[in-house]
Amino acid sequence: MRHPLRSFAPAVTGALLGALIGAVAVPALAQQPAAAGEADPIVASVDGTKIRQSDIAALVATLPQQYRDIPLQMLFPALLERAIDGELLQREAKAAGMAENPEVKRRVERYRDQLIQEQYLTEKLEAAISEDKVKAEYEKLRAEMPKAEEIRASHILVSDEATAKDIVRELDKGADFAALAKEKSIDPGAANGGDLGYFTAEQMVPEFSAAAFELAPGAYSKEPVKSQFGWHVIKVADRRDVAPPSLEQASEQIRAELAEQEARHILAELRAKATIERFSMDGQPLPPQQTQPK
Repeated sequence: MRHPLRSFAPAVTGALLGALIGAVAVPALAQQPAAAGEADPIVASVDGTKIRQSDIAALVATLPQQYRDIPLQMLFPALLERAIDGELLQREAKAAGMAENPEVKRRVERYRDQLIQEQYLTEKLEAAISEDKVKAEYEKLRAEMPKAEEIRASHILVSDEATAKDIVRELDKGADFAALAKEKSIDPGAANGGDLGYFTAEQMVPEFSAAAFELAPGAYSKEPVKSQFGWHVIKVADRRDVAPPSLEQASEQIRAELAEQEARHILAELRAKATIERFSMDGQPLPPQQTQPK
Protein backbone atom coordinates (compact mmCIF):
# COMPACT_ATOMS: atom_id res chain seq x y z
CA MET A 1 0.00 0.00 0.00
CA ARG A 2 1.33 3.45 -0.84
CA HIS A 3 0.80 5.98 1.93
CA PRO A 4 0.23 9.61 0.88
CA LEU A 5 3.32 10.61 2.84
CA ARG A 6 5.44 8.67 0.36
CA SER A 7 5.03 11.64 -1.96
CA PHE A 8 6.98 13.70 0.56
CA ALA A 9 10.00 11.36 0.71
CA PRO A 10 12.95 11.96 -1.68
CA ALA A 11 15.45 9.18 -2.30
CA VAL A 12 17.99 9.09 0.53
CA THR A 13 21.60 9.12 -0.62
CA GLY A 14 24.78 8.80 1.41
CA ALA A 15 24.42 5.80 3.68
CA LEU A 16 26.89 7.08 6.24
CA LEU A 17 25.26 10.47 6.61
CA GLY A 18 21.82 8.85 6.66
CA ALA A 19 22.90 6.62 9.51
CA LEU A 20 24.27 9.61 11.39
CA ILE A 21 21.04 11.57 10.96
CA GLY A 22 18.93 8.58 11.94
CA ALA A 23 20.94 7.84 15.04
CA VAL A 24 21.50 11.39 16.24
CA ALA A 25 19.38 14.11 14.74
CA VAL A 26 15.89 12.65 14.90
CA PRO A 27 16.05 11.36 18.50
CA ALA A 28 17.65 14.62 19.55
CA LEU A 29 14.69 16.56 18.23
CA ALA A 30 12.32 14.34 20.20
CA GLN A 31 11.65 14.51 23.93
CA GLN A 32 14.59 13.32 26.04
CA PRO A 33 14.29 11.04 29.14
CA ALA A 34 13.82 12.83 32.44
CA ALA A 35 16.97 13.62 34.34
CA ALA A 36 17.71 12.11 37.75
CA GLY A 37 15.50 13.63 40.39
CA GLU A 38 12.81 14.64 37.87
CA ALA A 39 10.28 11.84 38.11
CA ASP A 40 13.18 9.43 37.64
CA PRO A 41 12.51 6.66 40.17
CA ILE A 42 15.03 4.16 41.45
CA VAL A 43 14.28 0.78 39.84
CA ALA A 44 17.07 -1.32 41.42
CA SER A 45 19.96 -1.10 43.88
CA VAL A 46 23.19 -3.11 43.69
CA ASP A 47 25.04 -2.95 47.04
CA GLY A 48 23.71 0.59 47.43
CA THR A 49 24.43 1.75 43.88
CA LYS A 50 21.13 3.03 42.46
CA ILE A 51 19.82 2.20 39.01
CA ARG A 52 17.19 4.66 37.81
CA GLN A 53 14.47 4.59 35.20
CA SER A 54 16.56 6.87 32.98
CA ASP A 55 19.32 4.23 33.00
CA ILE A 56 16.83 1.76 31.53
CA ALA A 57 15.73 4.32 28.94
CA ALA A 58 19.38 4.78 27.96
CA LEU A 59 19.65 1.03 27.34
CA VAL A 60 16.63 1.20 25.02
CA ALA A 61 18.57 3.61 22.78
CA THR A 62 21.23 0.91 22.23
CA LEU A 63 18.71 -1.61 20.87
CA PRO A 64 17.89 -2.21 17.18
CA GLN A 65 15.01 -0.10 15.87
CA GLN A 66 12.48 -2.95 15.90
CA TYR A 67 12.98 -3.30 19.66
CA ARG A 68 12.93 0.45 20.33
CA ASP A 69 9.40 0.53 18.92
CA ILE A 70 8.19 -1.91 21.58
CA PRO A 71 6.56 -0.28 24.66
CA LEU A 72 9.06 0.14 27.50
CA GLN A 73 6.80 -1.75 29.90
CA MET A 74 7.31 -4.92 27.86
CA LEU A 75 11.09 -4.56 27.66
CA PHE A 76 11.56 -3.41 31.25
CA PRO A 77 12.09 -6.78 33.04
CA ALA A 78 14.83 -7.92 30.64
CA LEU A 79 16.50 -4.50 30.53
CA LEU A 80 16.47 -4.26 34.32
CA GLU A 81 18.43 -7.51 34.55
CA ARG A 82 20.81 -6.24 31.89
CA ALA A 83 21.39 -3.05 33.88
CA ILE A 84 22.07 -5.05 37.07
CA ASP A 85 24.55 -7.30 35.23
CA GLY A 86 26.22 -4.23 33.77
CA GLU A 87 26.69 -2.66 37.19
CA LEU A 88 28.20 -5.88 38.56
CA LEU A 89 30.59 -6.24 35.62
CA GLN A 90 31.60 -2.59 35.74
CA ARG A 91 32.44 -2.84 39.42
CA GLU A 92 34.60 -5.91 38.95
CA ALA A 93 36.31 -4.45 35.88
CA LYS A 94 37.25 -1.28 37.75
CA ALA A 95 38.57 -3.33 40.67
CA ALA A 96 40.71 -5.25 38.19
CA GLY A 97 42.25 -2.00 36.91
CA MET A 98 40.58 -2.04 33.52
CA ALA A 99 40.11 1.74 33.62
CA GLU A 100 43.86 2.07 33.06
CA ASN A 101 44.00 -0.51 30.26
CA PRO A 102 45.46 1.15 27.10
CA GLU A 103 42.82 -0.40 24.82
CA VAL A 104 40.04 0.83 27.11
CA LYS A 105 41.53 4.33 27.12
CA ARG A 106 41.81 4.31 23.33
CA ARG A 107 38.20 3.24 22.89
CA VAL A 108 36.94 5.73 25.49
CA GLU A 109 38.73 8.54 23.67
CA ARG A 110 37.25 7.45 20.35
CA TYR A 111 33.76 7.27 21.86
CA ARG A 112 34.27 10.69 23.46
CA ASP A 113 35.13 12.15 20.05
CA GLN A 114 32.03 10.55 18.55
CA LEU A 115 29.82 12.00 21.29
CA ILE A 116 31.30 15.47 20.72
CA GLN A 117 30.57 15.21 16.99
CA GLU A 118 27.03 14.01 17.58
CA GLN A 119 26.24 16.67 20.17
CA TYR A 120 27.60 19.43 17.95
CA LEU A 121 25.51 18.27 15.00
CA THR A 122 22.44 17.79 17.20
CA GLU A 123 22.59 21.33 18.57
CA LYS A 124 23.15 22.83 15.12
CA LEU A 125 20.14 20.96 13.74
CA GLU A 126 17.89 21.88 16.67
CA ALA A 127 18.76 25.54 16.15
CA ALA A 128 18.18 25.36 12.38
CA ILE A 129 14.91 23.42 12.23
CA SER A 130 12.14 25.49 13.81
CA GLU A 131 8.43 24.71 13.91
CA ASP A 132 7.85 27.56 11.45
CA LYS A 133 10.33 26.00 9.02
CA VAL A 134 8.61 22.62 9.29
CA LYS A 135 5.22 24.25 8.70
CA ALA A 136 6.51 26.20 5.68
CA GLU A 137 7.98 23.03 4.17
CA TYR A 138 4.69 21.22 4.79
CA GLU A 139 2.71 23.91 2.97
CA LYS A 140 5.14 23.79 0.06
CA LEU A 141 4.99 20.01 -0.24
CA ARG A 142 1.22 19.98 0.13
CA ALA A 143 0.87 22.47 -2.73
CA GLU A 144 3.12 20.31 -4.92
CA MET A 145 1.46 17.03 -3.99
CA PRO A 146 -0.52 15.67 -6.94
CA LYS A 147 -4.19 15.00 -6.35
CA ALA A 148 -5.08 11.37 -5.89
CA GLU A 149 -8.49 9.70 -6.10
CA GLU A 150 -9.82 6.77 -4.15
CA ILE A 151 -12.98 4.73 -4.55
CA ARG A 152 -15.11 2.58 -2.34
CA ALA A 153 -16.03 -0.67 -4.00
CA SER A 154 -17.33 -4.16 -3.36
CA HIS A 155 -16.57 -7.31 -5.31
CA ILE A 156 -17.72 -10.86 -5.75
CA LEU A 157 -14.84 -13.27 -6.29
CA VAL A 158 -15.39 -16.66 -7.93
CA SER A 159 -13.07 -19.27 -9.39
CA ASP A 160 -14.29 -19.38 -13.00
CA GLU A 161 -15.54 -17.02 -15.70
CA ALA A 162 -18.82 -18.84 -16.30
CA THR A 163 -19.93 -18.37 -12.69
CA ALA A 164 -18.92 -14.71 -12.82
CA LYS A 165 -21.01 -14.17 -15.96
CA ASP A 166 -23.99 -15.83 -14.28
CA ILE A 167 -23.65 -13.34 -11.41
CA VAL A 168 -23.61 -10.42 -13.87
CA ARG A 169 -26.83 -11.74 -15.43
CA GLU A 170 -28.44 -11.96 -11.98
CA LEU A 171 -27.44 -8.37 -11.27
CA ASP A 172 -28.90 -7.30 -14.61
CA LYS A 173 -32.21 -8.80 -13.43
CA GLY A 174 -32.10 -6.70 -10.25
CA ALA A 175 -30.41 -9.05 -7.74
CA ASP A 176 -28.87 -7.46 -4.63
CA PHE A 177 -25.07 -7.23 -4.95
CA ALA A 178 -24.30 -7.67 -1.23
CA ALA A 179 -26.63 -10.67 -0.98
CA LEU A 180 -24.93 -12.33 -3.96
CA ALA A 181 -21.52 -11.66 -2.45
CA LYS A 182 -22.49 -13.32 0.81
CA GLU A 183 -23.88 -16.31 -1.07
CA LYS A 184 -21.35 -16.86 -3.85
CA SER A 185 -18.07 -15.03 -3.21
CA ILE A 186 -15.02 -17.03 -2.13
CA ASP A 187 -13.30 -13.90 -0.84
CA PRO A 188 -12.81 -13.63 2.97
CA GLY A 189 -14.80 -10.38 2.88
CA ALA A 190 -17.92 -12.08 1.54
CA ALA A 191 -19.57 -11.93 4.96
CA ASN A 192 -19.76 -8.12 4.77
CA GLY A 193 -21.17 -8.11 1.25
CA GLY A 194 -17.79 -7.97 -0.45
CA ASP A 195 -17.13 -4.40 0.74
CA LEU A 196 -13.44 -3.46 0.27
CA GLY A 197 -13.73 0.03 1.77
CA TYR A 198 -11.87 2.96 0.20
CA PHE A 199 -8.67 2.35 -1.74
CA THR A 200 -6.39 4.01 -4.29
CA ALA A 201 -5.44 2.41 -7.58
CA GLU A 202 -2.00 1.42 -6.31
CA GLN A 203 -3.45 -0.62 -3.45
CA MET A 204 -5.02 -3.24 -5.71
CA VAL A 205 -3.67 -5.50 -8.42
CA PRO A 206 -3.54 -3.64 -11.78
CA GLU A 207 -6.31 -5.59 -13.52
CA PHE A 208 -8.73 -4.97 -10.68
CA SER A 209 -7.91 -1.27 -10.35
CA ALA A 210 -8.11 -0.65 -14.11
CA ALA A 211 -11.67 -1.99 -14.18
CA ALA A 212 -12.85 -0.53 -10.88
CA PHE A 213 -11.66 3.03 -11.58
CA GLU A 214 -13.56 3.06 -14.88
CA LEU A 215 -16.89 2.60 -13.09
CA ALA A 216 -19.16 5.42 -11.95
CA PRO A 217 -20.66 5.27 -8.44
CA GLY A 218 -23.53 2.79 -8.42
CA ALA A 219 -22.28 0.89 -11.49
CA TYR A 220 -20.98 -2.66 -11.63
CA SER A 221 -18.70 -4.38 -14.13
CA LYS A 222 -20.66 -5.86 -17.05
CA GLU A 223 -17.74 -8.12 -17.91
CA PRO A 224 -15.97 -10.23 -15.25
CA VAL A 225 -12.42 -9.14 -14.39
CA LYS A 226 -9.69 -11.77 -14.20
CA SER A 227 -6.80 -11.44 -11.73
CA GLN A 228 -4.36 -13.80 -10.04
CA PHE A 229 -7.05 -14.42 -7.39
CA GLY A 230 -9.83 -15.48 -9.73
CA TRP A 231 -12.74 -13.74 -11.46
CA HIS A 232 -14.24 -10.56 -10.03
CA VAL A 233 -17.54 -8.76 -10.44
CA ILE A 234 -17.00 -5.24 -9.11
CA LYS A 235 -19.42 -2.56 -7.95
CA VAL A 236 -18.35 1.00 -7.09
CA ALA A 237 -20.18 2.83 -4.32
CA ASP A 238 -18.31 6.15 -4.11
CA ARG A 239 -15.37 8.20 -5.44
CA ARG A 240 -13.49 10.95 -3.63
CA ASP A 241 -10.18 12.82 -3.54
CA VAL A 242 -7.59 11.50 -1.12
CA ALA A 243 -7.14 13.91 1.79
CA PRO A 244 -3.49 15.03 2.17
CA PRO A 245 -1.73 14.11 5.42
CA SER A 246 -2.09 16.63 8.23
CA LEU A 247 0.82 18.70 9.51
CA GLU A 248 0.86 16.52 12.62
CA GLN A 249 1.08 13.35 10.53
CA ALA A 250 3.78 14.70 8.22
CA SER A 251 5.93 16.71 10.65
CA GLU A 252 8.20 13.89 11.82
CA GLN A 253 9.13 12.88 8.29
CA ILE A 254 9.56 16.49 7.16
CA ARG A 255 11.76 17.21 10.19
CA ALA A 256 13.97 14.22 9.36
CA GLU A 257 14.34 15.34 5.75
CA LEU A 258 15.17 18.91 6.77
CA ALA A 259 17.72 17.52 9.24
CA GLU A 260 19.43 15.56 6.47
CA GLN A 261 19.53 18.61 4.19
CA GLU A 262 20.91 20.81 6.96
CA ALA A 263 23.54 18.23 7.94
CA ARG A 264 24.73 18.04 4.34
CA HIS A 265 24.96 21.83 4.25
CA ILE A 266 26.97 21.93 7.49
CA LEU A 267 29.40 19.28 6.24
CA ALA A 268 29.78 21.01 2.88
CA GLU A 269 30.77 24.25 4.63
CA LEU A 270 33.27 22.44 6.85
CA ARG A 271 34.84 20.67 3.86
CA ALA A 272 35.12 23.95 1.97
CA LYS A 273 37.21 25.46 4.79
CA ALA A 274 39.52 22.45 5.22
CA THR A 275 42.53 21.15 3.32
CA ILE A 276 41.76 17.51 2.66
CA GLU A 277 44.18 14.96 1.23
CA ARG A 278 43.24 11.39 0.42
CA PHE A 279 45.36 8.28 0.22
CA SER A 280 44.77 4.75 -1.01
CA MET A 281 44.33 1.80 1.35
CA ASP A 282 48.09 1.14 1.30
CA GLY A 283 48.89 4.75 2.15
CA GLN A 284 49.87 5.97 -1.31
CA PRO A 285 48.78 9.46 -2.40
CA LEU A 286 45.90 9.49 -4.82
CA PRO A 287 46.24 11.35 -8.14
CA PRO A 288 45.24 15.02 -7.84
CA GLN A 289 41.98 14.54 -9.75
CA GLN A 290 40.87 12.00 -7.11
CA THR A 291 41.63 14.06 -4.03
CA GLN A 292 38.19 15.70 -4.03
CA PRO A 293 34.95 13.73 -4.63
CA LYS A 294 32.78 14.85 -7.53
